[in-house]
Amino acid sequence: MKKNVLPEIVKKRIEISKLFYPLARTEERKWAKTFHTGIDSLFTILEPEAIRLKFFQDLVPENYIIWKDLDTKTNECMFCLIHDATSFGSIQSVINQIGLLKPTFTYTIIHQEKDGEGTYDIFRLSKFSYLEHCNRVKVPKRKKQIAPD
Repeated sequence: MKKNVLPEIVKKRIEISKLFYPLARTEERKWAKTFHTGIDSLFTILEPEAIRLKFFQDLVPENYIIWKDLDTKTNECMFCLIHDATSFGSIQSVINQIGLLKPTFTYTIIHQEKDGEGTYDIFRLSKFSYLEHCNRVKVPKRKKQIAPD
């Protein structure tokens, strides 16, 4: 292998690691709105990126999205939404799915309702680092309409 030439799968993993960090303000809003509307919306938004990276995207029971590499057949990334930050069972379910599917990366998006409706923390779990906080995004507040007199 030539020096400074990365294998294709490593390049893809670098792209996966950049999904949610850094984010421009418009991207933060887009992701927050997507998370707020649920797993089906997340599936739709992620699909073009999965195709670009040559991953097969599938919805796994219990509301997990998995990206499987078409070349290596490995589970490269898993995504999940947790709507109740106080639910230990939800966190345990993510850990169980990681153990079962063994994805290289897992993005766990947790709704932090205690910090304001529509506030989401994005965590990355991987073979390289147990738990990393990637970002916090918030659904933009709607401007109040002032009724004419």
